[in-house]
Amino acid sequence: MNKAVFVMAESIKFVKEYPLNQADIPEEFKYRTSVLENGDLSVEHPMVDYTPPQYINLLFTDLGILTPAAVGEELIKLYT
Repeated sequence: MNKAVFVMAESIKFVKEYPLNQADIPEEFKYRTSVLENGDLSVEHPMVDYTPPQYINLLFTDLGILTPAAVGEELIKLYT
């Protein structure tokens, strides 16, 4: 479809995890605590979704406008 995809996210949502697909995202990031404790995850919709970086054009963050490649550089700055 060749549509541009833009992401808006606060840098606090950047984590040290490096998911390769939706299954790599830890359960505690995908679901509320109440759902993890009591719910059936097979019927629950996750709160997060993985989009491969090649499909994202730009990320608009409190750190500025970033390309997907620049996010890794920002993570290094945040966590070192």
